[in-house]
Amino acid sequence: MRKANQFSWPAVTDPLRGKTPLSRVVWVYGVLGSLAYGALELFLDAGSAVEMRLYSIGGLVFSIYVTVATYRCAGNCGSPFWARMARLSAVLTLLLLPLLFYLDWSGALSLALLGEQ
Repeated sequence: MRKANQFSWPAVTDPLRGKTPLSRVVWVYGVLGSLAYGALELFLDAGSAVEMRLYSIGGLVFSIYVTVATYRCAGNCGSPFWARMARLSAVLTLLLLPLLFYLDWSGALSLALLGEQ
């Protein structure tokens, strides 16, 4: 019997438990999920600092979710080489995410892209 307060939606929880094929995590959650999340920005008011901050925080949470899922599901890959590569890229991503989030949060990324200093 399931506990009443236990969250159980397999599409969300299985990747975090390492029960999803790595290819599905990469293509569905990583690529298609990122495209879908990126499309949300089209509906936001770019002039609203609050909306853009919430969008950045949501992007950070989504990125951490996909990265952890990639690491946990790497063992479901048929190739030991690609499993190691997936885990290595997940670790590097988790190490770089705080820096990238800070640069985005501070506006340094958008200024660099515009060619301003």
